[in-house]
Amino acid sequence: MQTKAMSAVFTANIPLRNRRKILLSHAVRLAPLFVAGVLLGRATLFDEVSPFALAFFSAVRIAVPGLEWATALALSLGMFWRGGLLPMSSLLGMFLVYLVLQKLLVPNSWERLWRAGLAGLAVVIVRLPLLWWQTPVLYDIISTLLEVALTVATSLIFINAVSVMGSFSTERRFKPEEIMSVAITGALIITGLSGLSLLGFTLQGIALKYLIMLAGLIGGTAWGAAVGVLASFLLYLGHPLAQSYVGTYAFAGLVGGALRDWKKPGVIMGFLAATALTAVNFGGRDYLADRLLESLAASMLLLLTSSQVRSHIYRLLPMALREEAPIKTGYATRLQVLAGRRLDELSEVFRELAETFCPTAQCEDAFDQQTHKLMERLANDVCEDCPQHKDCWGKDFYKTYQGILDMLALSDLHGPLTMGIVPETVRRRCQRFKDLLKSLNSLCELHRQTLYWRKRAVESRQLVAKQLHGVAKVMTSLVNDFNLEVEYLSETEEKIKKELAEQGVFSPLVEVVKVENGRIEARITKHTCTQEQNHCATLLIPLVTEILGRQVLRENRRCASLTGKSKCTTFFSTVRVLTTDVGVAQVARTQGVSGDSFRVAELVGGKLALMISDGMGDGPLARQESRTAVTLLEQMLRAGFDKDVTVHTINAVLALRSQGEAFATVDMALLDLYTGQAELMKIGASASYHRRGDKVEVIRATTLPAGILANIEVETQKLSLTSGDILVMLSDGVLEGQDGIADKEEWLGRMLRQATAEKAKDLAEYILNRARNNSGGVVTDDMTVLVLKVLDKAISIPLVG
Repeated sequence: MQTKAMSAVFTANIPLRNRRKILLSHAVRLAPLFVAGVLLGRATLFDEVSPFALAFFSAVRIAVPGLEWATALALSLGMFWRGGLLPMSSLLGMFLVYLVLQKLLVPNSWERLWRAGLAGLAVVIVRLPLLWWQTPVLYDIISTLLEVALTVATSLIFINAVSVMGSFSTERRFKPEEIMSVAITGALIITGLSGLSLLGFTLQGIALKYLIMLAGLIGGTAWGAAVGVLASFLLYLGHPLAQSYVGTYAFAGLVGGALRDWKKPGVIMGFLAATALTAVNFGGRDYLADRLLESLAASMLLLLTSSQVRSHIYRLLPMALREEAPIKTGYATRLQVLAGRRLDELSEVFRELAETFCPTAQCEDAFDQQTHKLMERLANDVCEDCPQHKDCWGKDFYKTYQGILDMLALSDLHGPLTMGIVPETVRRRCQRFKDLLKSLNSLCELHRQTLYWRKRAVESRQLVAKQLHGVAKVMTSLVNDFNLEVEYLSETEEKIKKELAEQGVFSPLVEVVKVENGRIEARITKHTCTQEQNHCATLLIPLVTEILGRQVLRENRRCASLTGKSKCTTFFSTVRVLTTDVGVAQVARTQGVSGDSFRVAELVGGKLALMISDGMGDGPLARQESRTAVTLLEQMLRAGFDKDVTVHTINAVLALRSQGEAFATVDMALLDLYTGQAELMKIGASASYHRRGDKVEVIRATTLPAGILANIEVETQKLSLTSGDILVMLSDGVLEGQDGIADKEEWLGRMLRQATAEKAKDLAEYILNRARNNSGGVVTDDMTVLVLKVLDKAISIPLVG
């Protein structure tokens, strides 16, 4: 209790100098409360209702017991200042009634709502005799009821505000309702400045304009406009005739906040311009001059406000009120699930579309229907008016039907029929055989053309069906990739926030997540530092590294200090476990274009893709096929497609585009640089070699090249790479040219064990030169050697700029 502590100072045996320091310290703490009490005692609504004094007294007694007497003194002085002795006497009577009611009726265990309700009851008890004595009218009764309701409501608001200020800490995160209570309390305190002036300027106008500009500087247009509306509303409550301020302050706050990128000068210029523009419409020259002079006085206060004060205010706000408030995890999860569900539904649509394109059974039924229609056409054109029609198509129906089927079969084998080709039994039975033969040849030719185009249509439908199935598989793969789950490290975020606060970096927005393969990513948003401060190198990287226990790197982004932005968002990620060196050596069979193609690509998620494709044959055609394979591989893997879907898609593309026997092998290795796990996939490719120390492992596959079969089996082999390991991938031309060697794989493995080259590029050229020299310098096929070497050197930390 502040009062008990002060009395103890006088009774305790404390030296006079120390006693003065203690009293001064208590006085400094009581000063804001005393000033707030005086101004709330002066505050009124519509120049008649003053419910805030008793509400503030009850809130202080409930929230911080022991300070209510100093508060009562301040409130009484404010009431006397505004209205004189009679209103102050009425207020003292309310204080007394409230204390008696609380003593008699309310135990300490009661909720705050009931204890605050006693303040409203005290207003009723004091106002009733006055109303009875004055013979009240309806207006007086409504005013009294309004005062009672506002006393209870503002008492609850003041309780939250006083509790917050009593437990103020720069490390605490306040709830939105607590921030709102403090804001309303501050606004009502400013209402108490009504009628006070200094050097001809109203103190209330200066204070409101200062708060609007400060809000625009901290929070931009949204905050500036919101505080402008609140200020206008407060003026309207105090002076119902001041309706013109509503649009003026809101517009001025909006324009000032829009120019906050130019810091304080921008906010001040925007606010002054908007004030001048609106003031011209509401008054004359004197009115405009008064408004601008008040705005200039408020601008001087804004210029004197340090950036540290603004950072403290911004940091105390909850995340929901900050402009860079992150998307809630729950909302992000729902959005992720919804998007995944939509993709899954789209995948099902493509599957259903694929199933509708001419299954085989329907094609066979269609062929039977065409044959039946051909029979009907012959019967109608030739046999309908024949005297033997009833015998042929009635009693001997099956013989006639089989005979015409035999003729159709002969026509399919020999083309147009002649008299000599048709069996004699058929010729004897038919009286109109010449007409039948002529009509059948004509219909068969038409039928053959129809079948040809129908077959082409069926093939096209089957091709479309395969493509739709492929799209459906891609959609399913996207759903699986989209459902990637991340783990939010909340405790780590709080540690980083606390450490940054201790280092003087305020209002940080910190987000730390763990993604696949144990990789950790961090995002920190704060006020922009200068290039001399260089927080990224001097503070953030060492701090995040120490807290995570793993070295982190800053992503290569331009420093915010170079762009003039007021906020800086920096991304960090844990460093890779592996550092690699990749080298390639290649030689063509002729002096022209090599039929081999290769790619080395870094993918999203810290993966490295190594690819070699050998087009069948040599020259431009082989180059085109192999280049298509590696280009599609790289693009689809970069887009995040599953490796199996990618390989099957490339196989289908090569099969569809090949005009002859032009195919391509695919040799691919996917290395996770965070875990060291590698996956090797081979489609008709030559063996690869994994060297660790003096041991060499041969990695083989038996699949056909891509583009030969519609469906292929992708063989995947996994291995773990560590520092010092070497992975060698090569096209088949390297080994096929070694005709004088019985075991070519053993020869290459022995050469790899004996190699002493330290760089991957030197090792690749060494293998290629040995292979070419061993074949007498004659290159019988295109040769490509790709070498991956895992290093153990440390990674340097990049600095800002």
